[in-house]
Amino acid sequence: MTALPPPAQSDIRWKQRFDNLQRAYQRLRWALEIHQQDPDNDLIRMALIKAYEFTFELSWKTLKDFLAYNGIDAKLPREVLKQAFATGLVIDGQLWIDMLEERNLMAHTYDDARARKAVDQIQERYLGGLQQLHDMLASKRQEAP
Repeated sequence: MTALPPPAQSDIRWKQRFDNLQRAYQRLRWALEIHQQDPDNDLIRMALIKAYEFTFELSWKTLKDFLAYNGIDAKLPREVLKQAFATGLVIDGQLWIDMLEERNLMAHTYDDARARKAVDQIQERYLGGLQQLHDMLASKRQEAP
């Protein structure tokens, strides 16, 4: 009996990254729930924004690894998001570009008005895109050997 070759590194990589993304996504949802209970708490707002940043980072990097697993080489976030849209991995390409721009703004500035606007965007727009990606990748993970 011959041993099967080890899985390709890119195969393992996207699955490992997805495991981390699942944890980050659950933390984001938890932060949103806590924020809804105490919407004026600055500390919770900051934690929610940071949870979004982590989740977004892992999202585009998981997409990058998944694309590589499927033979598509994309390196930069904007390039990865465009390829993900072109291949049907994400449904709303403009939403993901908006999410990228918001993440960039959040990472470099912090003021109360900006933070409140960011939280509104996360709740009203971005969570849906993250949910769609999470569900799609979970489905791909179940299909993968």
